[in-house]
Amino acid sequence: MKRRQGFTLLELMIVVVILGVLALIAVPALLNAAEQSRESVMAGNVSAAASTLGSRLAVGTTIDAAAITAMVADLNASSANPFDDTQPAYVANAACGNPGEVGIAAGAAADSYDITGCDSTSAATITKTVFAPEDAVAAF
Repeated sequence: MKRRQGFTLLELMIVVVILGVLALIAVPALLNAAEQSRESVMAGNVSAAASTLGSRLAVGTTIDAAAITAMVADLNASSANPFDDTQPAYVANAACGNPGEVGIAAGAAADSYDITGCDSTSAATITKTVFAPEDAVAAF
């Protein structure tokens, strides 16, 4: 009599249980990685806003509410909100209010500007303050 080749039901059930345990471990880690990547994009948007604002201040550009609005329009043209692509990545003359938004507004101190970034809970998690240089170079 020939012996049958193959796996027993018990062996197959053990493999299914092991795969289930691995899935329970891997899925939350993958979801957490996606959240962290969105947070990193938002942090990059904060840095891009600070760099753009600093560059404009360095060449002596006057930054008022209208200039912030124009700068936000420029930044929104090249950036997307990492949490909700129907919302803008940047908002002018206000703190952030929606997940992934970066708010740019005049700061409390003279010639200072506050840049805030909101995380997935709409809480401001990153705040940068940019100060105008003391001796700005005249505009070209």
